[in-house]
Amino acid sequence: MVWEGYAPEPLRYKFKQQILEKYNCKLTFDVVYAESSEQYFPLVRKKDVDLVSLTHHHFKDDRFNYIFNKMLIPVDTSKIHHYEGVMSHLRNSPVIRNKEKVFGIPICQGLYALTYNANKFSTIPTSWKVLWEEEYKEQYVIGGSEFLYNICTVALAMGYPRESISKFDKLNNDIFKQQLRLYVKNAARYWIGQDKAKDLRGMKLSVGWGDGLYTLREEGENWQFANPKEGCVSWFDSIALTWSLRDQPFKQQIAYEWIDFLLEPEFQVEYIIRDISQRPVVTTINSYLTKEEINKMKIDDPDFFRENYILLPNFSKRDRNGFSLLWNGAIKGIEIREIK
Repeated sequence: MVWEGYAPEPLRYKFKQQILEKYNCKLTFDVVYAESSEQYFPLVRKKDVDLVSLTHHHFKDDRFNYIFNKMLIPVDTSKIHHYEGVMSHLRNSPVIRNKEKVFGIPICQGLYALTYNANKFSTIPTSWKVLWEEEYKEQYVIGGSEFLYNICTVALAMGYPRESISKFDKLNNDIFKQQLRLYVKNAARYWIGQDKAKDLRGMKLSVGWGDGLYTLREEGENWQFANPKEGCVSWFDSIALTWSLRDQPFKQQIAYEWIDFLLEPEFQVEYIIRDISQRPVVTTINSYLTKEEINKMKIDDPDFFRENYILLPNFSKRDRNGFSLLWNGAIKGIEIREIK
């Protein structure tokens, strides 16, 4: 079970051919695409999935307690050839580790970003405040189920310090609620799970991962990432092995082969960077990139991402419940649904 984009059919076909040649084994993929973090837990708990792509704040979320409840098994990193090429701030992050054990292998990182259709702008937007300007009312798209990211983003736009954007007690006031309500109410559309080209087409602005930008550029809509002065909330996704593989040594070996495959240049460059417009997690791909891609992604500065963006924190139960209340108040009476 993975976020869409992490198991494309052409890549699966190539991997199955490699496994057939190496192990004389006909591999079958049964892929489920997740739309929210809550969808993982029931399938993991019932041992219905072997591999999952969890966002960094899922691993130690007190709703799931994947590691504490031993629903994930430690990863033997010595079996992953490309592991040492993973950026050190991701590889050593405490959110995917418990004591000396590693429970997740990063495969992708990105932002909850402000993106804009350059065909409709004479100057690049430099602040989140653009979303509250009258001329952009009903001209932007936001994630319909990403309430944690949305609330933190509104807090940044309003000038809250970074250490406060994830604290319910700091945001639980009338002025913040009014701004959050306008942010939701004035959106033209809402994407669910992944912001695809169909969600953004014809719009001026979007808030999201940027997954559909490459497709839109090919169609002639020149969508680009903005760099708002207030900053952006960031994330990284990792592959984890669930407890269904605990007594399955051969399947574990195939899982390690798949993870290694996702760290190879083909996936990191062709799929992560060029297909879904996200940031790679490895430092060994410069020779596969254009100078423009290296500059845009800051590939030659592996600490840039860590130093310039705000990793979404693990939320306490109180703060998460409080954010849920804020969000439910903001969307009251508004139909949040994905466009077809």
